[in-house]
Amino acid sequence: RFPIVVAVAIAGLGLFCGSSQAAKMWLPKTDNPYCDITTYTLREVPEQAMSMLDSNGKPVIVVSAMTLNDKPSYGRFLMAHECCHHTLGHVGRYREGLGHVGPQPFFFIAPALKQMELDADCGAVKVLKSKHEPDSIEAGREAMISFGTMPTGAYYPTGTERADNIDTCEAQD
Repeated sequence: RFPIVVAVAIAGLGLFCGSSQAAKMWLPKTDNPYCDITTYTLREVPEQAMSMLDSNGKPVIVVSAMTLNDKPSYGRFLMAHECCHHTLGHVGRYREGLGHVGPQPFFFIAPALKQMELDADCGAVKVLKSKHEPDSIEAGREAMISFGTMPTGAYYPTGTERADNIDTCEAQD
């Protein structure tokens, strides 16, 4: 177990703090059919998926390899969702917010997180509809339903809100 943790830590440092070239050599990638953004897979990820910029300011997505393997339809929903965070400008907005604050950068972005998640969910639904992947949309909706009235993350909408949003977006033409 120790070697995996060490490898992930070293790879993470290479991607986010050091050379993105090192990350390209060591981190496993997956094909992401929803956007042209390098998508890495990691076995142990604190979130199921994340959007960020690498040390060179290039957009990247990190997705849980276990989720992609165990729940491929939901994994596709996550990849589409993370692509939308990039295309909707959410990642850049977060980064800009960090430049304007002192010790509490999250304070400025937190109020917008709920709407950002709903927008990324809706964008994912539109992308998945265009690719004729209703199973991935349904997997996303079911994952959100499992949260019920609990928030799906800090300052995020509840599972019910997100599932309702997915239904509304799917019903749109």
